[in-house]
Amino acid sequence: MKKIYALLLITLLCLTFYSCRKDSPANNTFTIVGEWRIDYRIYDYYANGKVLDTFTYQYDNSSLEYANFNADGTGSFKKAGVVNTTFNYSVSSTTIKLTNVTAISNGTSNTVRDATYTIITSKANELLYSVEGVVASPTNYDKSVTRIHLVK
Repeated sequence: MKKIYALLLITLLCLTFYSCRKDSPANNTFTIVGEWRIDYRIYDYYANGKVLDTFTYQYDNSSLEYANFNADGTGSFKKAGVVNTTFNYSVSSTTIKLTNVTAISNGTSNTVRDATYTIITSKANELLYSVEGVVASPTNYDKSVTRIHLVK
């Protein structure tokens, strides 16, 4: 009987210490809502399924290009504090879909095509997504894939 009480006491102590330990904070919880600085873009150009050329455009801190995703499902892109594109968005675990995309230039608004981006990396302060497109010129490429990296 003493052995049973001892085992129960040990079990209760273990459970007590286990339940009192600190929970580690979820510092990698992803939410797209907020302002994201565009860090870099990588352009891959393909022909016959193979990458022919890759170009990287690294934004410097002075370019101040941002993507802003509001909690109400609207968003914008801006450069040097001036909004140049507005959109609605939705997010799933693997994609970001932009709809009602409107480019704004010199006070004129033009609706452009909707876009669906594939999420590659989504962390609390880092987002990497890609989009595939068709290349009109030069004709030796048959598609492009652009990867866009954003940081909070």
